Amino acid sequence: MRGRVAGCAALSLVLLTGCGDGGAKAETKPARPPTTAAGVDGEADPGKVFTDGELKAALLPAKAIGARARAYDVTSGPSNPYQGGGDWGTCEPGKEAHEQLLRLRGPSASHTVRPFPGAVEDEHPYVHESLLSMTAEQAGRHIELRRQLNKACPRVTVDTDAAPVEEHHVAERLPDLGDEALLETSRTEGGDEYDGSLPRYDVEVRVGGVLVRVSAGTDKDLTLTSAARAAARVRTELHRAG
Repeated sequence: MRGRVAGCAALSLVLLTGCGDGGAKAETKPARPPTTAAGVDGEADPGKVFTDGELKAALLPAKAIGARARAYDVTSGPSNPYQGGGDWGTCEPGKEAHEQLLRLRGPSASHTVRPFPGAVEDEHPYVHESLLSMTAEQAGRHIELRRQLNKACPRVTVDTDAAPVEEHHVAERLPDLGDEALLETSRTEGGDEYDGSLPRYDVEVRVGGVLVRVSAGTDKDLTLTSAARAAARVRTELHRAG
């Protein structure tokens, strides 16, 4: 899914009150929501695997994104929801990491939250969240494989009906977010509608054995703040950590 920020210049402000102040001059800038969350290593059972029902209940409430936000496309069930993030099948150096990732499966749940009711087209703002449960060791391996894949395949050529396009990928570690976290940035060039496309951001956080993957498309701030909220909820709702 691809999305572009519409309405507010900084969509993360939807976490507060809205897009304007009715013409009144703002006295101060609102504080930026947090982009950190504690992990649970050393506090929670590293072998605990949650059910898809438990994961579904731990998804972020829509109102954590905005007062008028609504959740759509809620799914749950055994799967590996992390096959995406790029057309990795055409990248030979990343083949082994990609194949290992596809074998890491477990209970999962996901949904898409739209800050503005009825605004459900691809270009409208959104936050997509997926939760995947496995052992802490497997989840840590998953994070490392994602890092390896982005490093091995910084540029991937993909055939499309119109013309070949090139995907650009980079992953960087995020400190102080869960037990481990990656920020993955991808951008597509070539063809017509993909020429000069804006970067897309995905955050993957490990909280014990739960992988939290969040994206708000091209809105980096909203991706980071939503990922922090989602990780904090997993810590308290699933791991019961204080």
